[in-house]
Amino acid sequence: MRLLYVAESVPNRDPVHGDGSSMISYEVLRNLPADIEVTLLTYSGPAGLPEDVRSRCAAVHILAPRSRNAALVRSIGGLVGLGKHERATAEAVSTVARLSADSDATLIHGPHALFLSRHVHGPVVLQTVDPWSIRAGMDTAIAGRLRPAYRVRERLALRAERRLPERARLLTVGAQDALEWSQRLGRPVRSIPNGAEPARRPAARQARPVVCFVGSLNYGPNIDAAKVLVGTIAPLVWQQVPEARFVLAGRRPGPEVLALAGPRVEVLANVPSVLDVFESANVAAFPDEHGVGIRNSVREALAAGLPVVATPVAAREQDPHPLLTVEEDTGRFVERIVDRLTGPRPEPEGPEATAVRTWKAVADEYVEELRSAIRPGSADVALGSSPA
Repeated sequence: MRLLYVAESVPNRDPVHGDGSSMISYEVLRNLPADIEVTLLTYSGPAGLPEDVRSRCAAVHILAPRSRNAALVRSIGGLVGLGKHERATAEAVSTVARLSADSDATLIHGPHALFLSRHVHGPVVLQTVDPWSIRAGMDTAIAGRLRPAYRVRERLALRAERRLPERARLLTVGAQDALEWSQRLGRPVRSIPNGAEPARRPAARQARPVVCFVGSLNYGPNIDAAKVLVGTIAPLVWQQVPEARFVLAGRRPGPEVLALAGPRVEVLANVPSVLDVFESANVAAFPDEHGVGIRNSVREALAAGLPVVATPVAAREQDPHPLLTVEEDTGRFVERIVDRLTGPRPEPEGPEATAVRTWKAVADEYVEELRSAIRPGSADVALGSSPA
């Protein structure tokens, strides 16, 4: 198969400039079967193209986006917002049309690049981490006084999504998001959840018990969760385990997160490897109150063998796991953390202890969708469905 892979930003796992979207494209590209010839089309940005991605591709085209000032004059939000206008250049349109004509199929990754689907020749698959209208709906729910403006943004995003080509196959990460998006658009949407790689952790190396929280620390729901962890959960934990330390780790923490640091709270910015954080902790805690999709950091912590205490929002769509405890009540949430800090470290045994959905399995499902796009009807899915 000759595949044109269009990514809204350079595929990477950069600890500063990467995000959930660039992580997916990075991992999928690295894990595609060898018989797929990949042409990568993406946009330049602060993160460079990793060599393992470049070497995987038969050809690479990195386009310059429109300047942010020029894009701002047209920006409203979501699929019709700043990110889209930065990428909606004449060069991008002509390049995707030319390259797709020489490809068996095109995979477009990321909401800011979905507009290019109108210019693709041949079969096309569209993937967005979170459907933008659903993401905008979450922002509307927590917007406060600006809620009317956010509702306009949500409606505009949905209108743009409804204009996506009917022939395009639609993908997202979360099964619940796939079902809701499918119902909104009245067309099939498939959920392909992210993967993680198993990495067994040794016993915690710290002299004091450690609770960790990992996530992008410039993302609104994560900022709120970090505040809850330090402002509400931590004081209750300290009543029983006064020596406990809390570590908040992730990319680009803003002033609100940095202000949470103190004698027993550490903020680690842009950590090169979250595995180091997991290896140094006794338990990961995710008191999320908002969110869409699937929380990657919960899955990665479990893959590292770290016990996790999470709210139902944080544990959304996670498979049952012997190291995962889901609690909605604050008091019980605190007790589960204390149990993990003061009790023996659990050592689950059996296949379920190391079972993890790998990125190779994820890439295989993307290939399945691409082959179905090339041969319509060979593996169609029902509205909002997801593979078992």
